[in-house]
Amino acid sequence: MRNGKFKKPFYKKWWVWVLAVIVIGAALSGGGDGDPNDGVVDNEKPVAEEASEQPEESATPIVEEEIVEVGIGTPATIAGVSFTVNTVEETKKISSGNEFIEDVETEGKFLILDITIKNDKKEPITIDSSFFKLITSNKVEYDPNTDGAVIMAMMNEADFFLQQVNPGLSKTGKVIFEVGADIDLNSLILRGQTGFWGTETVEISLKQ
Repeated sequence: MRNGKFKKPFYKKWWVWVLAVIVIGAALSGGGDGDPNDGVVDNEKPVAEEASEQPEESATPIVEEEIVEVGIGTPATIAGVSFTVNTVEETKKISSGNEFIEDVETEGKFLILDITIKNDKKEPITIDSSFFKLITSNKVEYDPNTDGAVIMAMMNEADFFLQQVNPGLSKTGKVIFEVGADIDLNSLILRGQTGFWGTETVEISLKQ
């Protein structure tokens, strides 16, 4: 047997284990450089998104329609304009009073309203028969009659076809409605408004 020093395997040397510990530690510490929030689901919504989901409040206040109600012979004034129903006539036949123009008859009845409109505004107003409606107690509505035969038969009477009324002046004219024969005049309301798109209205009871 040859005499000599026994050589340790390399893996039993102390510096090998020190080197291994350093390498493993470096590898583990390198994994901690990422975003700590990675993989975490953010359930909170952005403030701007939450605000956009809130219902918007209306910036324009709702204005209820103002209505003034009176009876026959009493002026109903609103927004500087007054409406007065002077008389109401019921008839089945409108006589033209002209031999060249035929009279007009209906299976129901005509209601001929004599109305005065006064302008107390500071500017002229335009009035028209379409500004009026008849309303029954059951909320049935009637528009003025604009039939050509009726207009011809009433041609000698003043009407409200796009008439201009200057400040401080008034205009009196006829508005004709055709209704059923069984309509009770005492249950009717005449509604008038101050313009084509006016929200101010008056209601005049036709009760006798």
